[in-house]
Amino acid sequence: MAAVFCLVFVIIVLYKGFCGGGEIEQIEWLLCPVCGRKTRIKVCVETVLVNFLLLCPKCNEETLIDVQKQVVSVINKPDTAI
Repeated sequence: MAAVFCLVFVIIVLYKGFCGGGEIEQIEWLLCPVCGRKTRIKVCVETVLVNFLLLCPKCNEETLIDVQKQVVSVINKPDTAI
């Protein structure tokens, strides 16, 4: 029982340290800008993503985004014909 408690405590400490030592509530799911559902990506307040190609597992759409302070900006780049 004590070993399980120690393991959970270590996981929580590492999890908080991974996201800047703040509260766990600062971590949020990244939502798909097309359908609005949760993706498989979580972001902290300190997370910065630039030119990130987000693939939504629900609607199978790829979207190029920037993320700063948990604010998502969609990048509209013209498609190039090959």
